[in-house]
Amino acid sequence: MTGGYTYKKAKNSVKLRRLSYVYMSLFIILLFFKNSDVASVWVSDGLALCAKKLIPSLFPFMVISSLVVSSGLGRIISHIFKAPVRALLGLGEECASALLLGWLCGFPLGAKCASELYAKGRINTDEYNRILCICSTPSPAFLISAVGASMLGSKKYGIWLYALSLLSALCVGIFLRIRRPISHRSCSISSTQEERVGFARSLTRAVSDAGVGMLSVCAFVVFFSAFLGALDATLSFLPLSDTAHSLLFSFFELTSGLSKICTLRSVRVFPLCALAVGWSGLSVHFQTMSICGSTESANFKGYMLSHAARTLICFVLALLADSLFL
Repeated sequence: MTGGYTYKKAKNSVKLRRLSYVYMSLFIILLFFKNSDVASVWVSDGLALCAKKLIPSLFPFMVISSLVVSSGLGRIISHIFKAPVRALLGLGEECASALLLGWLCGFPLGAKCASELYAKGRINTDEYNRILCICSTPSPAFLISAVGASMLGSKKYGIWLYALSLLSALCVGIFLRIRRPISHRSCSISSTQEERVGFARSLTRAVSDAGVGMLSVCAFVVFFSAFLGALDATLSFLPLSDTAHSLLFSFFELTSGLSKICTLRSVRVFPLCALAVGWSGLSVHFQTMSICGSTESANFKGYMLSHAARTLICFVLALLADSLFL
């Protein structure tokens, strides 16, 4: 009797999930048909953003992330930082290079490096999923220059946002370490079994992989740009406050949301910016999923939950910092 009830419940859950996918797809289709002209304009804006800012700032580092793994430089970096990574986060030595790339160069480079490490058998499944939960942060250059100096009028706000972003990632990592320690014993292959290739082949492969990854990232940026434009036109009749409007944009896309938050006048802007930075936007999460899509072991439910927790941590810490220091 219990087994039949469980099966029926699972079947209903699958049906509900499928229906939700159908309704979401219909909503997006109708949204674009209704606002096709607006969507076209925002597609152009998204392409311009990719050409002028995203590709120049991200593509070279995507190539570098592959070279770090294939050249052995990642092992040197990991060896240097293995002690704090193991002590604070409970992760193995090989994880340090992916964490540092993610924290210093911004998303989705940490996820890309982690995916390559996992594919080569250098980290196990638990370590891979743990890295995905804590390595994705906006780059310090973006937060300090674009957000702090340009949008908020002072680099110190960007430095604070970057510090809070890293602190939230560390808090989540330490919590996961305490709650569910990781075994470092089993990886899919040993380091001695790794394919050894020359520099020319490594560089060729790195550039090719980075090109494919960059195309996927740009595709999501362009899609979410068009989606936000169409959504904005559709919701124009609703009496949304400027704050609600800004947070809605931040939920889907980080840069657009931050630019709108920074124009607000009657609210505490810095904590809202930290809220947006902690979440980072669905566009970034889908970029990460596309890069890790070939890896079936990726646990994106845990990834999303960890970012929800980081959002809350960033917001609370920003409220304290805004009250005490800023």
